[in-house]
Amino acid sequence: MSASSPSPYAVGQLWRCEGRSADERPVLLINRIEQHPLLGGEILHVTLRDARIRHPGVAGGVMTSMAHLPVIGQVFERSHAELVGQDTPDPAYIAGYQEWKRAFDAGNAGAYGIAVSEILASVERMLSGRSAH
Repeated sequence: MSASSPSPYAVGQLWRCEGRSADERPVLLINRIEQHPLLGGEILHVTLRDARIRHPGVAGGVMTSMAHLPVIGQVFERSHAELVGQDTPDPAYIAGYQEWKRAFDAGNAGAYGIAVSEILASVERMLSGRSAH
């Protein structure tokens, strides 16, 4: 894709991705898109839905969504994402976005470029190290 090619991504799009198993098919909702000269041209701020993330700190031990994840377009490509619909942005992403933005501007945060299945595994590993409160 050349620098003048339009982005295939737009706010409000819903993308179904490959998960870690046949019965896990997470959906990404694009809430916001920011231009960035280095990170693939764009940082997409998404809400993750329909996942199964083991988390000992929540009731039932499973988290099914994450309000904010910063990603680049490679995440969609590597996750074999398929555009499945449209929705309004989820305002729940804003708090996570603001926290990320402060850290990003200070040089302490980035954006994911790996497949959603790998993001889920990474988040699950991080959460499993924490005890329930």
